[in-house]
Amino acid sequence: MIRPAPAGCPRGTLLSELNGVAGTDPVSAVHARSALLQAGTARSYEAGEIMLLEGATDTFVLVLLNGFAKVTTTDDQDVTFLVDIRAAGDVLGETAAFDNEPRSATVTAAERVSVRRISQDEWLGWLARYPAAGLAVSRSMAHRSRTAVRRRTQFTRGPVIARLCRAVLDLTEQYGARTPEGLSVRPGLTHAEWGEFIGARERRVQHALQELRTARAVSYGRCRLTVHSVPALRTIAAAH
Repeated sequence: MIRPAPAGCPRGTLLSELNGVAGTDPVSAVHARSALLQAGTARSYEAGEIMLLEGATDTFVLVLLNGFAKVTTTDDQDVTFLVDIRAAGDVLGETAAFDNEPRSATVTAAERVSVRRISQDEWLGWLARYPAAGLAVSRSMAHRSRTAVRRRTQFTRGPVIARLCRAVLDLTEQYGARTPEGLSVRPGLTHAEWGEFIGARERRVQHALQELRTARAVSYGRCRLTVHSVPALRTIAAAH
C-alpha cells in the first residue's frame, strides 16, 4: 500500500520529524519549527541549478520548502551517481555545518524550489536553543541512513529490471502523486538518472522500461514515469 506523506512533508524529512517529536515536547517543537522557517534568508533555485557543490568548503544549510532536489556524487573516474532524492521539508548540507569538512555531494534542483539559506552559526544556535530540534535532526539523519542501507541492498542485486522495479516502488511509496492515469513518480528522472540510481547503463534501463510498459505496469516519457500497477512491479521484482 502506498502511504501518503503526512502534513505535506514526506516521512523522514526534518519538518516531518519536528511534527513527530511534538508529542513529547510540543512547545519546543512548535517554537523550533517556527524559528527554523524564519531563520536565514529566502532563496530560490531554478531546475538544474546547483544548490550545493561537492568539494566546496562553505558551511551553510538549506531547508527545502517545496519541490525536489537530486543528490549526486562523482567517483575518481568522473562517473556520476544519483544517490538520493530530497523533498520538501528536508535539510541539506547539515553535515558540513557539523564537521566543517568539504561537501560530500552535489545537490541540484530537480525543479524550481524555494529554500531558507541558514548560516552555520544560526543553524547551530537553533539546535542549541530548542531541545526538540536536536531530536528531530537525529531522527531525520537516522531515516536517511536506513534508506541508504535499504537502497544499497535492493538496488544493487539482481537483473536490471528487478532493480528498476524496486527503485520505482521506493520513490512511488515516498513521493508518488495520484493522477487520473495512475501514480506519477516524482521527481521526474531521465533514463540516464535511473541508471545512475540503480547502477545500470542507460540502454539497459531503456530495455527494462520497455518490458515494464509491455507488461502494462508503467508508462513513460521524457522525465516522466507513471505507475499503473504496483502489484505488477512487485511481482516482477520478486520473480528476479
